[in-house]
Amino acid sequence: MIKKIDKIMDFFEENFVFIALLSMLLIVFANFVSRYVFGSPITWGEEASRYLMIWATFIAASLGVKKGAHITLDILVVYLPERANRILRATSYIVSMVYCVILIVIGIPFIDSLVEKGQLSPALHIPMSIIYLAVLIGTIFMFIRYVLLFISDIIKSEQIEKPEIFVD
Repeated sequence: MIKKIDKIMDFFEENFVFIALLSMLLIVFANFVSRYVFGSPITWGEEASRYLMIWATFIAASLGVKKGAHITLDILVVYLPERANRILRATSYIVSMVYCVILIVIGIPFIDSLVEKGQLSPALHIPMSIIYLAVLIGTIFMFIRYVLLFISDIIKSEQIEKPEIFVD
């Protein structure tokens, strides 16, 4: 079950980030051509690329959890015995999950307040709540990733795909 959830999340995150970054690249290129060749920039281009970058960043943060790409103290991993290393990883996962829960608990009312206010973005005229929702969705995905890591690494003692940072 864990591997199935992991594969589904991988598929969604990798494809979403790819599509968002490709779209951003195409919009920025089209805006460049429009501005310098035709003398008339795409008015919504910069805003759209900024919002795509925000969404790609927060979804990719979840992928970073799986790949072990977040900041860590490698020196402890190298010098500690496996049992202490496992305790350190478990503590790290738990602290990270608590952090994610705090962000989720704070984020939900924040998004609700933005929905109530109905604020729109200047150029695209889309609700700002959709933009800020990237933080909440990315945090939920990160929480799920930490839970999966905790279960597979600590409880079952098997890595889904061992992050490079913890390779012995």
